[in-house]
Amino acid sequence: MSYPAYEETVRPGRVMTVIGWAVIATAVGIATLVLAVPAGWQDQPPTASDVGVLVVTLAVTVALGIGSVLMRMTVRVDEVLEVRVRPWWYRRRVAPEQVTSAEVVHMTGGNSGGLGIRLVPGGTAVLLDGGPGVQVTIRDARSLRFRCNDPEAVVAALRARGAAAD
Repeated sequence: MSYPAYEETVRPGRVMTVIGWAVIATAVGIATLVLAVPAGWQDQPPTASDVGVLVVTLAVTVALGIGSVLMRMTVRVDEVLEVRVRPWWYRRRVAPEQVTSAEVVHMTGGNSGGLGIRLVPGGTAVLLDGGPGVQVTIRDARSLRFRCNDPEAVVAALRARGAAAD
């Protein structure tokens, strides 16, 4: 029997968004401060390599901030369970028949190792904001815990496709 695919997108919470904007503002503030300081205040003027290192560091920092603001996680259950975080290139795919248990959990930064993609004892946690999520135990692999908007629907979709019931 064919079941319709389940898919949802989770946006970062207020904390991740504020952190992203703060990182961007800090990088721009530091660049402005460095460029605004007259060369006479320094013992030696900056070399081309110093400026290059500054530009690359600021570009990477701003990119990380923008990535935190634009981050999205997609949870899809079809032939496989797929948890994907963009723009960070994280993707985990699990065949439902490899799932030995799937249960609804409440996720916080404290019980998940913090916000973001985290290695936790025995598995991986993906958390963009606190709230309901799903804990998936996988045969012969690290477990996966992820935040989602409708964990009951994710668990039901997994079980309908052959995941073991708790």
